[in-house]
Amino acid sequence: MGHTYYALSFARVTNLPALAKDLFKWEFETISNGEVSVDSFFLVSGLLVAYYLLRQLDRSRGRFNIILFYVHRYFRLTPVYAIILAFLATLVVYVGSGPDWQNVRYTMVDVCRNEWWRNLLYINIYLTSPIGCMGETWYLANDIQMYIISPLFIYPLWRWNQRGVIWVLFCLSILLSTSVVLWTIYDFPLGMPTRPHDYPGDADYTHIFYVSPAMRAPPYLLGILLGYLLYKIQDRPVNIPKPLVAFLWAASAAVALAVVYGLVPYIKEKNVQEIDDLTRVAYGSLNRFAWALSIAWVIFACIKGYGGFVNELLSWSAFGPLARMTYCVYLIHLNFIKIYFAYMRKPIFYTTFGHIQLYFGVLLTVFLLSFLLSLTIEAPFLNLEKLIFSKKKN
Repeated sequence: MGHTYYALSFARVTNLPALAKDLFKWEFETISNGEVSVDSFFLVSGLLVAYYLLRQLDRSRGRFNIILFYVHRYFRLTPVYAIILAFLATLVVYVGSGPDWQNVRYTMVDVCRNEWWRNLLYINIYLTSPIGCMGETWYLANDIQMYIISPLFIYPLWRWNQRGVIWVLFCLSILLSTSVVLWTIYDFPLGMPTRPHDYPGDADYTHIFYVSPAMRAPPYLLGILLGYLLYKIQDRPVNIPKPLVAFLWAASAAVALAVVYGLVPYIKEKNVQEIDDLTRVAYGSLNRFAWALSIAWVIFACIKGYGGFVNELLSWSAFGPLARMTYCVYLIHLNFIKIYFAYMRKPIFYTTFGHIQLYFGVLLTVFLLSFLLSLTIEAPFLNLEKLIFSKKKN
């Protein structure tokens, strides 16, 4: 939903005041702050890497093939990514036409032809604009770089336990402190979306903060700590008093709601003409980590039997097959939206209902395309990976 609104910047909207009216409603904070969902993925990624590597270290008594550790990850992520990128660099220009079709050539074909190798080396956030070829893959570059350095945090946890925890907490505190310092020095504005007269800041927010692996790493490190906690207790029951469980759920919900809706009082500039520095720095630098803390409790509670109806919902079996397609959905959806707007034969007259209808159409179409892509490309490569890296001689 957020990306359908983002893609409107590439479209010809005839009634921009109607769009602006929606953007500055409190309900729209659900969408504009939806980008913290990225930090949910960083958290889960760190959790899974830590949990499985710690168990592997147990089985191998502290030894593991680090080259295979990296090759496995690259082989898991890259084949379907490379094929989609190749399509965008070559054939996509022939699949349609339209008054804005030149945008497809300029923002996809030409850029991907020049920058494809940077994407496949996962260094596209350094050597080019992060919104260049497949701009959404800045996340993949971050994730794989965090994966590369993850043994520096996971092995000390396995080898030295408490000292390993202190090491991770120390690095976490350094990164969070750096985030606060950057927001203080560069005067980055808050989101919400940005109010018309807010100061734009003294530096490039996208490069320095938004796509920076160091600044996006705190949720990942929190995930590593959560993975270590789950590894230590494993199947053992955890007895938490009911009042404490209720408090933790309330606190988690309050923090999550504060992250998503905490800026509502500041949306209208006429009500609050200037946002004080304490609010700007505290929210801007710490809101993503706060969101990750909230999600960490949800994960822990659901795994250890304190999830209630939340666990029942998240464990719904229908999510299983949908989850298998989400990587392909992630890789193609933003490009599909851009192609859709470039193909349109008329300007867009924006309405809330019309845009929601567009969103559900995009959602259904992208999942259908991802089903075909997963079936014909991703699944065969995953099976090939199992054949190559399986320890069984059969």
